[in-house]
Amino acid sequence: MMLRNIVILITLSMAGKLSYSQSATKRLPGTMEAGVARVDISPVGPIRLTGYAARGKEESTKVLSGLSAKALAFGSGPKQTSLLITVDLVGINWRVTKQVVDQLSKKTGLNPAHIAICASHTHGSPEVGNLINILQCRGDYPHDFKFNDSLINLDQLLHIARFSEQLTVKLVEVALAALKNRKPALVSWGQGTASFAVNRRPEGGPVDHSLPVLQVTDLEGKVKAIFVNYACHGITLGPEVNEVHGDWMGEVQHQLESKYPGAIAMVSVGCGGDAHPGKQGKIEYLRAHGQEIANNVEQLFKSKLQPLKSAPVGRMKWVSLPFSNIPTVAELMKMTEDKTVKGYYARLALERVIRGEKLPASLDYPIQVWNFDNKLLMLNMGGELVVDYAIRLKRELGAERLWINAYANDVSCYIPSRRILKEGGYEADASMYWYNMPAPLSEVVEDIVVSAVRELVPDSFKNSSKRRF
Repeated sequence: MMLRNIVILITLSMAGKLSYSQSATKRLPGTMEAGVARVDISPVGPIRLTGYAARGKEESTKVLSGLSAKALAFGSGPKQTSLLITVDLVGINWRVTKQVVDQLSKKTGLNPAHIAICASHTHGSPEVGNLINILQCRGDYPHDFKFNDSLINLDQLLHIARFSEQLTVKLVEVALAALKNRKPALVSWGQGTASFAVNRRPEGGPVDHSLPVLQVTDLEGKVKAIFVNYACHGITLGPEVNEVHGDWMGEVQHQLESKYPGAIAMVSVGCGGDAHPGKQGKIEYLRAHGQEIANNVEQLFKSKLQPLKSAPVGRMKWVSLPFSNIPTVAELMKMTEDKTVKGYYARLALERVIRGEKLPASLDYPIQVWNFDNKLLMLNMGGELVVDYAIRLKRELGAERLWINAYANDVSCYIPSRRILKEGGYEADASMYWYNMPAPLSEVVEDIVVSAVRELVPDSFKNSSKRRF
């Protein structure tokens, strides 16, 4: 799709080529250059959906609600500009992210640490290249669960490959459009709450109900962009709905854009790896979840938001998260007798080992920190983070200035806490085989992740009072 097909809802600048040399309008004190754009990424033909093993192998041919990728650019000049991209998908893998970041850095000179891609984690999105390892095993897991050793249907494979390649092009184009549309704007943020998420492990377990919201307006006060974050899985609609949809995240965007005509709404997910909507299975629940967040955002906008006067400064690093153990050939052979996903993974892994490949001993994990002039610390973190990370990081860095985007840049697997790894269960154990990993992660990973975050954040946040949220 060419750039002319992108629906740009904000025309912050219509100048010709992308330029960092000077702004067409002199920036006023207290303002920040910002630009936003959107593009439709809904599949135009049949495609397999991801997210549920219990969903059949049939391709989806209907779109219940459209999917979008949206980009928000902050700042002016390549060294002072940051790009946030949100995408209505269950996840984003590093293969796609790296292609997008490399192209954008080459075209614009942007620092890769200043580019982030956050997936909404809707379970109504197309398969993007076996991100979750369920293409050839379907059924009512674990009751009527079947493996399939045959290759995926060629037509289905081609549809997935085509969607994935087009996605990369669209993400680059929407990012460039947001950069082109920058104009002096007023940027502010605040935190509210939403209540529909529940912990899906222990009844009454912890949930992060915080609702951080970022607002961008023009100099006359008209809302141009809204960025919302909430920690909850996108599984309001189950596997029986084999139609493309954005789940509650898509509904939030729709309702906010209806409340604020001309604005673009963007949604990311926090540490919601072990949280899901308390009410599921009906369209009316999806509508209600979206309405709760949209109404709470509207109320928050009526309060005094915290102004952000400068673009975020980004830092990024990769850390190595060790697995608890790496199975031997003999152990893999034994594992193939398992009738669950663990056995399915063992069959795939055994074939790779026999071909001479090595199973990974650790997981490469990306952590990105954006500092908005010490007024807001935004963490962009890979994988499906569980709530314990929100609890600990907010306690150690200060809940009042912290925003955590999970499912960012590389959704490789669940990232359980020490507590969950000790308890076991889906997020700690079985999920790893769905994600094509050889074993659960080691109990040391929580400390590795938190230590890496603390290494990247400014001292002003490390010294925050350790108040609980």
